[in-house]
Amino acid sequence: MSRFQMEAGKGSFQFSDPATGTRQHMRVFYFRPTSGVKAARIVVAMHGLDRAASDFRDVLVKRADEYGMIILVPEFDVEAFPDVYAYNYGNVRSGPGAAVAPRDHWSFGIVDRLFRHVRDGVGSERTGFGMFGNSAGSQFVLRYLALTNASAVDRAVASNSGIYMLPDLAVEYPGGMGGLDLNRSSLQRYFGKKLTILLGEADSDSTASDLPRDEKALAQGPHRVARGLWHFDLCKQIADRLGDPLAWTLRIVPGAGHVDQRIFDTALDVLAG
Repeated sequence: MSRFQMEAGKGSFQFSDPATGTRQHMRVFYFRPTSGVKAARIVVAMHGLDRAASDFRDVLVKRADEYGMIILVPEFDVEAFPDVYAYNYGNVRSGPGAAVAPRDHWSFGIVDRLFRHVRDGVGSERTGFGMFGNSAGSQFVLRYLALTNASAVDRAVASNSGIYMLPDLAVEYPGGMGGLDLNRSSLQRYFGKKLTILLGEADSDSTASDLPRDEKALAQGPHRVARGLWHFDLCKQIADRLGDPLAWTLRIVPGAGHVDQRIFDTALDVLAG
């Protein structure tokens, strides 16, 4: 793969990928530390449904600079990824009741190819990367980990999701993991990931305009904190039944809301190890 320039500091570049739709490319906002990049931690960060990729990169810069991290925020814009099926749910189905797309059309693969592109382009020695998503980006991260091997992700953080996919092979995707040729070992692999579920203590507004409030969402709890706690407990119970302890961790950030610098800083603290 050809090398490319990634100047120190903040910037962006065009990334070509077959899963980005008819345009065949997407914009990626990045931060690169001034220190050497060969050993720098690489983090792929998934923005929210507002698609504000550059803003999401910006709130991660201070902590990333302290840790000497490379931050990559791929922009899933509304033109190429117009709704939750195209972005949050990974383009697996185009809508309710639609057929499952071929795996090479799923947008989850973009993440792996982007990592390899940057790693090879800057001459990084890294074999794995960290992943972080907040809100809609959190849904993308969790589904990416559940539906793919995600073999290059060595640690992930998912924060403040509004609704959670059920770890249930009998419930059709996107509500559950059914209909995708997944099996018991897929669940065990998912539960074995080094994943931190991050919740803002104050993300408890049951009337928030962007909070899903359909019947399936309300069954998980009245607000994001309750739903996050419910989902974590459910996954722990299922993992125990499968005979493997849940490798995930749960962390609540005191006083933090839905979009909050304390969430972003804590996520990078976790990814820095």
